[in-house]
Amino acid sequence: MRYYTWIMLLFLFTSCAHHQAVESNQRGMDYITREQPRKALEEFNHAISLDPDFFSAYYNRAIIRANLKQNEEALKDMNYVIANVPDHALAYYNRGIIYENLGQPTLAIQDYSHAINLQSNLLEAYHYRGIVRYGMKDLDGALADYNKAISLGLKSSAVYFNRGVIFHQKGQLSDAIESYSRSIEIDPSNAKAYYNRAISKLIVDNYKEALQDLEISKRLGYSKAAEVISQYY
Repeated sequence: MRYYTWIMLLFLFTSCAHHQAVESNQRGMDYITREQPRKALEEFNHAISLDPDFFSAYYNRAIIRANLKQNEEALKDMNYVIANVPDHALAYYNRGIIYENLGQPTLAIQDYSHAINLQSNLLEAYHYRGIVRYGMKDLDGALADYNKAISLGLKSSAVYFNRGVIFHQKGQLSDAIESYSRSIEIDPSNAKAYYNRAISKLIVDNYKEALQDLEISKRLGYSKAAEVISQYY
């Protein structure tokens, strides 16, 4: 009977600790929304101390640590999550970002690919894999990823901008101009998109519109635009 009572008390204590861990984890999330990452980290640490098997707290702590550039520690946390929840698509996606931060592009691509296999509509995984492939000089692979992300509905100024860069490098200038235009539609403050579109327009001898783009880019604070204006006009 005493043994049974001890088991019940242990269960109640564990349940109480987990409940407190959940509350601490939620406070950490609240600090994230208030852009107080270090306080969030303290709460996630506390949640894990209360419940060492609380995978959500490890996941959240990994993301905070990555944002604080504590990438080695973030990697350990995300490895723990993946070891215990192997079908967690977002964990693979975020570990891919961590690997990218650590300068390990091959491992980053593997994780982005694994995330996509688990959740095929994970749009940013295509985008980020494309960025890594571009950095590895795989222009066709990067372009395929950007196109896939866009076809699935990713509305991001960055993905259109990045696609424009590849089109420009491939000499597909009309496609580059179109992609930069979409990037600008989504984010009219993207000074570099105006600048890059201007460069593509200069190459096809559209000097009037190129100057308009350069003037906007300059007004938005992109210093290279002023240099090109003084060189060509």
